[in-house]
Amino acid sequence: MSDPNERLSKLAATFRDLEAYVQQEKVRVIHFGVGAIGAEVVRALLNNPEFEIVGAIDASAAKAGKDLGDAAGIGHTLGIPVAYDPESLLKDTYADVVVHCTGSSLTEVYPQLMSIVAAEKSIISSCEELAFPWVRFPEISQKLDRRAKETGVRVLGTGVNPGFVMDMLPMMMATASQQVKSVRIERILDVTTRRIQLQRKAGVGLSVSGFQQAATAGAVGHVGLRESALMIADSFGWRMDDVSETLEPVIARERRKNEYFAVEKGYVLGLRQAARGLVSGQEAVRLDLEMSLGANDPHDLVEINGSPPIRAVIQGGIQGDAATAAIIVNCLPAIARSRLTGLLSMRELPAIPYFRPRSQQREEE
Repeated sequence: MSDPNERLSKLAATFRDLEAYVQQEKVRVIHFGVGAIGAEVVRALLNNPEFEIVGAIDASAAKAGKDLGDAAGIGHTLGIPVAYDPESLLKDTYADVVVHCTGSSLTEVYPQLMSIVAAEKSIISSCEELAFPWVRFPEISQKLDRRAKETGVRVLGTGVNPGFVMDMLPMMMATASQQVKSVRIERILDVTTRRIQLQRKAGVGLSVSGFQQAATAGAVGHVGLRESALMIADSFGWRMDDVSETLEPVIARERRKNEYFAVEKGYVLGLRQAARGLVSGQEAVRLDLEMSLGANDPHDLVEINGSPPIRAVIQGGIQGDAATAAIIVNCLPAIARSRLTGLLSMRELPAIPYFRPRSQQREEE
């Protein structure tokens, strides 16, 4: 048997840690997944004194055991080792929110999400299918929602798309319109200088037949258009007949080259993908996405057919990785401090999620 005084000493230390955790003003964050997006979030958090990184997890043997600063390519160490096994770290580390960036498929990341919720920690995830999962994944949604409410935490899927450009942005803009009949969003990205993973997802460098095979296998194409269309329709109270998606290659008319690929004429520069939602046989939601090398006139466009009609163009478009990291970081305070519990979407968050009323701000501010 261990010494009773030793046990009391350890217990007292635990309560001191807990008291410090409850009284702290900073939002304590664990990173689950230190890939391209996860690393971008790490960099964004380091520039914000409101947050404290208290742990990190990654299933990659190449990153597990490394310092988080090295694993995320920060340029210096942070004194935070990257754990391989999430269970003990999630159980033993006091934290408000877990930033989860491991995959796009909800069915694949569901066990990870449930383990985080079981450890009584809230989640912000970049999983695209988690942005609005109730229609396509009703059973998983119900289980996540129920368990999160039992443990008193919140679960949110978000990012630049889905999560903002092709759903929340047009819905917020529609606040200035009535009798909305349809919504159209167009997003055109030039992926020439973007990370290689995104270029591969766009099918850059493939033959046409290779693109078609990869599309059938789910290896190319953007995940999340359907979630955005469903969120928009649900927000307007539209009962859609169907949501259909199309995916086709953008073919090179001349040779193009960038850091990663040399694309010959007749090969694939990228993709065009669209989601179309019908209400009573009429098109109510249209989402058009192009991601390709040298895409002409990159931009984000929102058109709302209402009274008054609204049309807005963001020239150059919103940069995806940096914006996704910014959205996650800006939503952290709302997720950490919200009185809501359960599975949420961006609709349930305040319109300005990073805003803190003056009564909550530090006296020196």
